[in-house]
Amino acid sequence: MSDLSGDDLRQAFIAATQSLERYRDAVNALNVFPVPDGDTGTNMLLTIRSALEKCPDDGEASAAEVSSGLAEGAFWGARGNSGVILSQLFRGLADALQEAETCSGSDLARGLTLAADAAYGSVAQPVEGTMLTVLRSTSVSVQESLEREESAEPRILWQQAFRSAVEAVYRTPSQMRMLEEAGVVDAGGMGVAVIIGGALCQITGSEQAVLDDAVAAACTEPVLTTGGGGANSGIDQDFLDSTLESQWGYCIQFLIEGQELALEDIRKHFGTEWSDSAVVVGDARLARVHLHSEDPGPALSYGASLGDLHEIKIENMGRQNQEFVRKGQQSQAAPAGLAVVAVVQGQGLTQLFKEAGCAMVINGGQTMNPSVGQFLEAAEATGAAEIIVLPNNPNVEATARQSAGADSRVNVVAARTVPQGVSALLAFNPEEPLERNLASMGDALGGVSTLEVTQAVRSTSIEGAKVQAGQFIALLEGDLATVAESPEDALKAALEGVLDSADQIVTLYRGEDASAEDAEELSRQLESRIPGLHVELVYGGQPHYHYLASVE
Repeated sequence: MSDLSGDDLRQAFIAATQSLERYRDAVNALNVFPVPDGDTGTNMLLTIRSALEKCPDDGEASAAEVSSGLAEGAFWGARGNSGVILSQLFRGLADALQEAETCSGSDLARGLTLAADAAYGSVAQPVEGTMLTVLRSTSVSVQESLEREESAEPRILWQQAFRSAVEAVYRTPSQMRMLEEAGVVDAGGMGVAVIIGGALCQITGSEQAVLDDAVAAACTEPVLTTGGGGANSGIDQDFLDSTLESQWGYCIQFLIEGQELALEDIRKHFGTEWSDSAVVVGDARLARVHLHSEDPGPALSYGASLGDLHEIKIENMGRQNQEFVRKGQQSQAAPAGLAVVAVVQGQGLTQLFKEAGCAMVINGGQTMNPSVGQFLEAAEATGAAEIIVLPNNPNVEATARQSAGADSRVNVVAARTVPQGVSALLAFNPEEPLERNLASMGDALGGVSTLEVTQAVRSTSIEGAKVQAGQFIALLEGDLATVAESPEDALKAALEGVLDSADQIVTLYRGEDASAEDAEELSRQLESRIPGLHVELVYGGQPHYHYLASVE
């Protein structure tokens, strides 16, 4: 057996994608909390699909070209924490295979090591018992095998990587108490094992049973039979595609393929002669340009002077501009200004954030994590020189920070819940400098307690408490607070440990599954319990969560 060619790598990750399509729902079902936001498998699937979209498919590409394409596609298509971490796997392989025609065993070992290092570096507070641990265990095992000179054959080392990944997945419950109590392994770690296993079956010519026999015992839901996935696996097309919004003139996008492209010079050109809305990303070989202009001709001419143009897309966004003006958002788009972009779901919450001063709202959150591309397009659409992003969800924060790394104008205030996002937005002052806003908005996060009420979608045990499918659970700052038979009872019980003064303010955000009558009665009961307590009832319209509540 020889080294892996570029096409071997491409075919391996095509097979890995097909395996993840089969295991997507099974990985989603491993979510620790029994709520409908267990979308780790979906996020990883969308990320690896985006990776393949950038992968050369002519069969003659080198290992370096294939890995570079995979890394680029994964970066721009990364969804949620799991997708961002997965993108580092492709980044590590690409860094190890620079200018390499084929992938040797030492290349694979180095690539996995770089991937694990990058993955840990992408997380502010790494936690063991997660997909980070699985990546690290895999890289260490392969490197040690290579150093012991057991084999330098990449296919044998890939087998070692798969064995180590599977062993690491089964160890995750012993490393994280919450996993052990819930009776599941880590979802992201399982996704990594499925990807490595699916690729292994392809490069060794093995049957899918090799993967299934190794990991099936850790699944809590059945896995689709081979061939049951594919492009028509039921994911909403709106979820797969990034949305594009603009505020004036034409929205112009194109790729420049050239030699020694100077990205900073291109940014300066468009920034000086066009507007602050220009975004240029890429590397010395391939640059993606996205800007707004009244005339697309000069922009295309300048791009063509630097290299070959690809994927040219021009849209007249005048009607969207009129809508922004009608909603009073045009002032937010001043090129020299400061704007806020937030991620929320629900008609009521969207309207609330817009009225409170958000220039752009990205529809996303639980079960629908936005991509890096969506963040950058929303930031550009504000037309502002500096942008503050409110993720409002812990699974969105990593993608938001990756967007900030791609565009220096983007800054993140780490709101992890909708109530935190509201509190931060109320502290925003567009007349103040960026740094002062970041400080005041960040300080506002600590002044609010968040409760969430949802319905369990499966039976489990959390922190010693038994939860039956169909019961309602209340989470306080992400931790289980109580279990009840109605969403109102769950929220009232959870608030018992938080409310102790009439000076407190409670805001209830009613979800789309909670009735107005029940919410109003709940509000009256809370106010009668503590005379003088003020309870504000707001229609949020958020899916999955009957109530969100803040206590200040």
